[in-house]
Amino acid sequence: MALPSALSQRERETCERFFSDLYQAVEQITSRRNPIVARFRQITRSATPASSTVLLEGPRLIEAALAAGVRIDLAAVSTGTATARRSAAVLDRLDPTQTRLVRVSPAVMAALSPVSTPSGLVALATLEPAGFDAAAPPPRPLVVGLFGVQDPGNTGAVIRAVEAGGATGVITVGGADPYGWKALRGSMGSAFRLPVVRTLDPDQVRAEADARGLRVLAAVPRDGTPMADTDLRGPCLVWLGGEGGGLDTRVVDTADERVSIPMHPQVESLNIAVAAALIVYAAAAQRAGATPTAATPPVRHSA
Repeated sequence: MALPSALSQRERETCERFFSDLYQAVEQITSRRNPIVARFRQITRSATPASSTVLLEGPRLIEAALAAGVRIDLAAVSTGTATARRSAAVLDRLDPTQTRLVRVSPAVMAALSPVSTPSGLVALATLEPAGFDAAAPPPRPLVVGLFGVQDPGNTGAVIRAVEAGGATGVITVGGADPYGWKALRGSMGSAFRLPVVRTLDPDQVRAEADARGLRVLAAVPRDGTPMADTDLRGPCLVWLGGEGGGLDTRVVDTADERVSIPMHPQVESLNIAVAAALIVYAAAAQRAGATPTAATPPVRHSA
């Protein structure tokens, strides 16, 4: 049930009754030594989780996950006036046959949540990483590759930006885990809808691209083909490098074309999410009303 933005006295009383009934119906955790706390902490600290379990902080992100059909395995809730209305609406949507719901003390919530000011609602969900087929569907996939992007906030922002621009998928090689809690928060729910592939091998990505007839482009700060002159109408994968180091030399040397976003000489580089958005929106503009180009095996440059 959607709740209005203004909190009237009647709505406040309704929320209070909701949480009162909820607290009487579900199990309670008051100890920070509970195994559930250890599980949340382990997922928070893991750089590259071995499982498909992800941590979601806040009702907005959990709401986006539910809307995308993501299964919520465990949800923990504590009292909180700032998010009580939205939390009530989210909790009302949980399927009790799939989701274990617990209520926790403020001290336990502080241990469960990875942020300094917890929202009062956190969850563990199952989110399976996508495969290359999902990220590069025919006939004209547009895939954004991220190489060595260390900042999870940047990774999430790229995923959000390229979903908005119409990319078909994202591939990350090394760097921040796109399914970590910071990246998921940065993507604002886009990671639940857009196929995101996680790998450590750029050669595998190149082989997958070749098998599907994708042209592979490497975005470099200078001396590449200007974006306005780059043909983005056909199936393609565009590599973007991480902060500071940029793209690996091998990735650049084996690309079919190097492309650059024109910048004033005084500017060294663009934020990676800004660069990704500019490229994807340039592709969208070219593809609008354009005749699809057939996928043909790309010409490989020697290293």
